[in-house]
Parts: sequence; C-alpha cells; structure tokens
Amino acid sequence: MANNNSGYNRTTAWFIVGFIVLVTIGVIIAGAMSANSGAGSAAVNSNGFVSSTASAIVSTDHVLGNPNAKVSLIEYGDFECPACGEYQPLVQQVIQNMSSSILFVFRNYPLTSIHPFAMVSAQAAEAAGMLGGPAKYWAMHDLLYAKQSEWSLNTTLTPAQVLSQYFDGYAKSLGLDVTQFDADMSSSQVSSKIQNDIAGGDQALINHTPTFFVNLQQIPNPTSYAGFQTVLDQALSAAGSANATGTKK
Repeated sequence: MANNNSGYNRTTAWFIVGFIVLVTIGVIIAGAMSANSGAGSAAVNSNGFVSSTASAIVSTDHVLGNPNAKVSLIEYGDFECPACGEYQPLVQQVIQNMSSSILFVFRNYPLTSIHPFAMVSAQAAEAAGMLGGPAKYWAMHDLLYAKQSEWSLNTTLTPAQVLSQYFDGYAKSLGLDVTQFDADMSSSQVSSKIQNDIAGGDQALINHTPTFFVNLQQIPNPTSYAGFQTVLDQALSAAGSANATGTKK
C-alpha cells in the first residue's frame, strides 16, 4: 500500500506542476498579445478587423493630390508584391478622380523574406526620385508596377542582375543618367528613406501589402474603386470637406 500511495502522490504532484506551467504560459502569452496590440495603437472592431495607426505625413513622404486636403490615403506597398500590382489600377483611378480632394502617400514596405527583388525595386524608385525629383519618382513607381511581371518572375537572377537587365533600362527610358542612378541606388539617403518607411510600417503593425490608411487609421482593403470611394467620401463628409467630385457639401 505504501508503494501505491507513493506512486499516486507523485502522479498528483506532476499533474499540479503541469497545470501551473500551463497557466503560467497562458498568462505570458496573454501579456505578450496585450503588449503587441498596444504597440501600434491597434483596435479591434466588431468584425474582428484590427485597425492600427500610421505615423504622421512628413515632408520626405512621396505624395500626390491636394497638399491641403483634410483626408489622406496612405499605402504601404512592395513593388514585387503581386497583390500590390493588382491594386495599382484601383489606386491610380482613385488618384485620378479624387486628387483635388485627398492627399495620396506611398510608403515602402518591402517584404524581403518572400520577395527577393523587393528591396532593389524600392531602391530604384527612391533613386529615381533622388535624381529627378517627384515626377521621376512617380514615373518609376508606375513603371515598376506596370512591368512587374517582366522583372519579378525570374528568381534565378540576383538583385544586381535585375538592376542591370531591367531597372537601368527603365531609368534610361525616363531620361535619367544611368551611372548616377546606379550610384544613388546604394546611397545612404535612399537606404535611410526605405528604412524609415519600414520602421513606420512596423510601428503600425503591418503584416501584409498593400495596407491602406485613411487619415492615418488602417482600413480593410477595399475590393473595388467603389469601395475606396465610399470610405474616402465618408472621411470627407466627416471632415466637412469636399466630396469626391470636388463640390462643397
């Protein structure tokens, strides 16, 4: 009997220890989730969508539209991301139709762990802007998306080969000095801009591209132009500003 009781006591003790360990792990995980949700001012709505807050628009941001607009649309994107490429026509339509009412901002968020040319393409856009100003930045931005299937599919190439075989040609077609373009690609200014964008995206708890923010608040990705227009018109109405057609309410 003594041996049986001893075995029973040992089993009970191990069960209690195991239970305590599980409870402790649960508390740690809950604490970590709480800490992460607060890091980027995230909030969960009734549909379970986690909305976070982007950093304020600054002078180094790439912008299109009305600089005095009361409504902003920020996109964190990756030039190699297929979803970003698919969204590009919708974004262009929004800019074309609502540029008098909103300010559009594009920020880099290259997903380098899954897209081998994400960083070099971000560098190409930034270098074009550094060399030729906003007009050349946006021209390269649009060209990278328009020709995404051309330069992004051959993953046997290195980033340096993608630059020489594709991006140098794009730069030349935009009237940029290719030698200077290549030098600017590796400049500290270009690197700093991209890293600042990434840091802001991390702070905003971004986990996919593209990610969109209206007036710095993350929104679920609209699936159509009408979806974008509805969200932006609501923001314009709330701001007491112009509607999508530019007429006063």
